[in-house]
Amino acid sequence: MDKTERLLDLVALLLDAREPVSFAELREVFSDEYGGPRASAERKLERDKAELLQLGVPIEYVEPQRLDERELGGYRIDRKAFFLPDPKLLPEESAALYAAGAAALAAHDFPFAQDLAFALRKISLAGSGETAVASAAARRLLIVRPGDPSLPGKLHALGTAVARRKRVHVVYQSPATLDGKPPERTERDVDPYGLAFRGGSWRMVGYCHLRKALRTFLVARMESMEVNEQKPNTPDFEAPEGFDAGAVAGRRPWQWLATAPQTVKLVFAPGSEPLGERIFDTKDGNLQVRYLDGLIPQVLSLGDRVWIESPRYAREKAVNALQSLKARLAKDPSPPPQPPRAAETPPQTKPPRPDVRDDNRERLRRLLLVVPAARRKPGAPLDELARELGLDPAQLRADIDLLGLIGRPPFSPDDLIDISVDERGRVTVALDQSFSRPPQLTAVEALALAAAAEEVAPADPAVTAALTKLTEKLTPAARSLYSALARRVAASTPPPKGAFLAQLRKAAEQHKEIVLAYDKEGRGAAEGRTIRPQGVIEHAGVWYVIGHDTTRNAERTFRVDRIMNVQETGATFPDPGPLDPARFQREQLFFPSGHELPVVLRFSPAASAWALARYGSRAQSIDGGAVDAVIESAGTQYAVSQALSLAGEAEIVAPPEARQALRDAVDHALARYAP
Repeated sequence: MDKTERLLDLVALLLDAREPVSFAELREVFSDEYGGPRASAERKLERDKAELLQLGVPIEYVEPQRLDERELGGYRIDRKAFFLPDPKLLPEESAALYAAGAAALAAHDFPFAQDLAFALRKISLAGSGETAVASAAARRLLIVRPGDPSLPGKLHALGTAVARRKRVHVVYQSPATLDGKPPERTERDVDPYGLAFRGGSWRMVGYCHLRKALRTFLVARMESMEVNEQKPNTPDFEAPEGFDAGAVAGRRPWQWLATAPQTVKLVFAPGSEPLGERIFDTKDGNLQVRYLDGLIPQVLSLGDRVWIESPRYAREKAVNALQSLKARLAKDPSPPPQPPRAAETPPQTKPPRPDVRDDNRERLRRLLLVVPAARRKPGAPLDELARELGLDPAQLRADIDLLGLIGRPPFSPDDLIDISVDERGRVTVALDQSFSRPPQLTAVEALALAAAAEEVAPADPAVTAALTKLTEKLTPAARSLYSALARRVAASTPPPKGAFLAQLRKAAEQHKEIVLAYDKEGRGAAEGRTIRPQGVIEHAGVWYVIGHDTTRNAERTFRVDRIMNVQETGATFPDPGPLDPARFQREQLFFPSGHELPVVLRFSPAASAWALARYGSRAQSIDGGAVDAVIESAGTQYAVSQALSLAGEAEIVAPPEARQALRDAVDHALARYAP
């Protein structure tokens, strides 16, 4: 008998049993599986029990007790604990939760994508079916993460290691520093406490056995990664109590874990004071900084609008970067910039090999949802049911064929699940109640839901309410594990302060015209912009709203962190259709108008790998190890800001007017640091 078939038969038997089933009875019923030496059979049953518990099947052993002159003891499944009850989500709760879940899945780099997909399917099958509202909301929230195609595989393996508390061995490529320290390649054993998406990149936070300290690692810089599979069901470590991956990784680059906190004082030019709260989360200019190299590029990118007052060494580091750039700009670029050619594709990290055990476990978990899905829509066409379950029709047909063999011993026709596909391709099912409803959420499925929605939750009370209802219904064991895992994965970019994100999404969902008070330059002078919002987008770590700007009579994107207020006009507009994720799969959320200025940035050898990875075919290597990349800039401001943010590792080489604009910006910034 196939293992998947055996486990489903075991579940069917225990769900139907009114009394605990003894081990002796199981050995008799499953003689081929649990026969032979008792010790070996017991170990096999314990492994099966552990696998079922991971899938949310609350199988337990009941100690023997006397009842009606019989001694009862054995294995059982509490039907009330097995089935997921209707969570009774309100329409707005369902819509908000599904929007967050669908957006996380669409990003293609969510660490617990399979768990999240199953959680959403279970909720849909157990609930009252507010799928239309949820679908409409999901079309208005989009998360886009352009980048390395091998990343999802690494994140899946790391997410599993975080959940199972298994140590990982990584080969890690550290970047060059602003002090001129060269890149460093090391091998490390790390206890992965958590994962967080911060600063446009995925980061693993954990205890590094090489450095004997807590460290943060960019997942994209892991050349290879291997999870310790010794004693797979035994944790290798315990994470600190209350560990919060998002908080430890830091919302801002200067908060990333590197050194002890230090106070850095910033000064803002007159009129630029709003940048303090918008960009640096400070009103008085005082920052607690753990990673100075994460702060200086942000400060430099703002030119003469922000500068460092203290401490002295931080101030000198910024000045040294500006002076280095000034020296480069004083010379003619050599060699002269050339027309771009397709660059060689940088080497990509191979994703971990698929685990056969994961494939088998996923099929078993999938099979537990087929029957409730079929019962929900009696006579549904096979193709329609496959779409609802996210399966290929051929895969679903194979699953239905297997389910037709599942049932209770002695496996006579009346004991088997009566599910089939008729000659017209319709799925019919007639059975007892063993698999009539989806099983409970597992702890990891609940974690996946929370991770997908957690960062949006503060801005959307409906998400918070939905998560509370769902986690309250977990079994005690799953709730305990969920509590231990909660906040170990922070999968979204934290939304800007205020409730604008939820307000913008709802306006797009309900097709309501709005007026934005938009402070584009951060000078506190907001401009009114009337838009018809199509949706909100988190793109590479920044939140935007996109819609039709009625003033410009064109589509525009607006950064949410620059919005000071949102007001409805009272007008509505026709449904513009869903957001197309493929349209936003680009390194910059920028749509050329045809009037942009092509600017050539030259990156130093130390920054060449970063430039090739970011700009792809628009970048090319040149003699000496440097890299030229062509970007499009509406005017010179964006290109100048990009060059400044590389802290002396990039310069503009063409056109001449853009290079001169960079010279002027450097001179003005250095003037701020003059004695």
